[in-house]
Amino acid sequence: MDGGLRLIPNEDFFLLLRGWRDEASRLWVKFLSPALQLTSSCALYDARDGRVAFSLQAESKSFADFNVAGCVFGFRDVAAEETRLPNGIEAESAIEAVRDDFALLIMLLKCDDVPEE
Repeated sequence: MDGGLRLIPNEDFFLLLRGWRDEASRLWVKFLSPALQLTSSCALYDARDGRVAFSLQAESKSFADFNVAGCVFGFRDVAAEETRLPNGIEAESAIEAVRDDFALLIMLLKCDDVPEE
């Protein structure tokens, strides 16, 4: 998933994610590894100390927590067919964390396209 990655410093990656958390932005996450693929609507729970955690459902305690230590971070253009977003939903921007063993793509959803939980 790392084609076309425009690198950013680690601090900027976490700062941007915490801004999305503080704004209660709706996100779409796509995680790919040789053993697992996960795509889900989510909200950012926390991003610090080499970890990124997402709340997968607004009214439950469903979380996904990723160790992103050792990743490279950057902005990325994403083709519509790659996002696996529901029909009619679009991503405004996307950032990615990439390491040899996985890629974590985090897309900020356009405000008028936010899916209902």
